[in-house]
Amino acid sequence: MIKNIYSVYDPPSYTSKTICHGHNIYKVNEKTIFVPKGFSKTHINPVNFLGLKNKFYIKKILIVDRIKPEIKNACIIGHVNRSGFNFFINVQSAKDLPMFPDMSNIYTAINGFKQIIVHTVGPKRFNKKTMLKELVSESSGLLSPVWHYVGVEVLAISDFNLQAFIDD
Repeated sequence: MIKNIYSVYDPPSYTSKTICHGHNIYKVNEKTIFVPKGFSKTHINPVNFLGLKNKFYIKKILIVDRIKPEIKNACIIGHVNRSGFNFFINVQSAKDLPMFPDMSNIYTAINGFKQIIVHTVGPKRFNKKTMLKELVSESSGLLSPVWHYVGVEVLAISDFNLQAFIDD
């Protein structure tokens, strides 16, 4: 059972909400959902993620992403960043972490889910009609490297499955 979920969207309902390290932190059915206050380097960066990791003892996180076309029971096992952006550009390394970390094998597959590779285009481009023939994601290719960098195991799914993970 995964207790830590990361999404760029607030959950529809929750039992409590706090703010920490540039994120809204929601409690829902014994799960903790982390939502950045904005999709920017101010909120999404290695220092904030390391702070969240240490404060909430995060060892594993489930990133919930929007994917086109929508696929049921799919987990992301790889990505191509086509957003033209990266949360590591012009950012100092956090604590004693390496400046150029290994970014291979970022994702952990989820048993029973179809394994997919996505092309991340970012929130602005995701809502526009895209000409890509590949599976397009909104944010996992931007978020997962930062979580991986701070030493958190990363799992990622399409948002179709969010409620099932909250309810389990």
